[in-house]
Amino acid sequence: MLKEICIIPQVFDKTFLNEDTWKDLKSLLENIENSGYIVGLNNNDWKKTIREKINTRVILNNIDEKIVDKFNSILNVLHDRNRIVGHPKGMIKPTTENDWLKIAYELNDIRSFFAIITTKNTIENTISLYDLDDINISEKFGLTGTKHFIKTTKELEKVFLPLLAYAKKVTIIDPYFDISTHRYKETLILIAKSYRERRGKAEKGNIIINCSDKIFENYKITKWKKFIKQIYQDYGHLVIINIWDKKEDSIKLHDRYIITEQSGISSAAGTDKDDYQQSEWGIKDYSTLYDIENQYNENFSPFELKNIVKL
Repeated sequence: MLKEICIIPQVFDKTFLNEDTWKDLKSLLENIENSGYIVGLNNNDWKKTIREKINTRVILNNIDEKIVDKFNSILNVLHDRNRIVGHPKGMIKPTTENDWLKIAYELNDIRSFFAIITTKNTIENTISLYDLDDINISEKFGLTGTKHFIKTTKELEKVFLPLLAYAKKVTIIDPYFDISTHRYKETLILIAKSYRERRGKAEKGNIIINCSDKIFENYKITKWKKFIKQIYQDYGHLVIINIWDKKEDSIKLHDRYIITEQSGISSAAGTDKDDYQQSEWGIKDYSTLYDIENQYNENFSPFELKNIVKL
């Protein structure tokens, strides 16, 4: 699903980025705008270093100034979409490519990146800037359609970790998301484990669930509060459940999504864990996320907010 990559800053040096290589790097970044994100090594140091290299024209080596502007524009889009995510700083203060690579390797050992882009191949998962010329970049790094799989714990983790690990907020939209039932409890636990996990540097956040009044009964409030209290105790996340009903002559609640400020995914057969059910999963177009979420803003919603359950 979503692809998590890192790019060593020296890739942008004029020694390597030139009239033969810039198009491939530009294509990779443009694909990541829709299909994944870049881990900014050493938190904001990565963005600062890249901007300095570009804006001081370090990369200019027979490259037109308009090309430099293109890179700035792409980085602006990635920044605005929160697709450049910082990882907490470690003990290394990077200055050389080997310093940056050491940080990348340490994070890769915890959980493998989809790819590490370098000036040279070194370990598994690394792709050199020059090797991009031999790769179908759209096929490898771009959106390649929906995926279908059985909704086991293992498969759901593959979806949730890259989607949620660096997110600052998460919204679940599923009319049938009833956490008094085991299969939805399992999903919420998996989401809570993945949310803001950042390779062991866990942070706390809010999980918003939007579900339908059709699954709601007053007796469930006690069960729901007990379980969201458990989630808070185990993971530190506050869970808020919004219960919606269809307004007269309005649209029905039906589709299922998990949305963050970075991206969003849809599931054809629901978000519950089910070892015996297959579902089709797809990455949503970024431009549609606001409209989907805004349907669950009480001031603009085509639905009626009936109840809120929280701690």
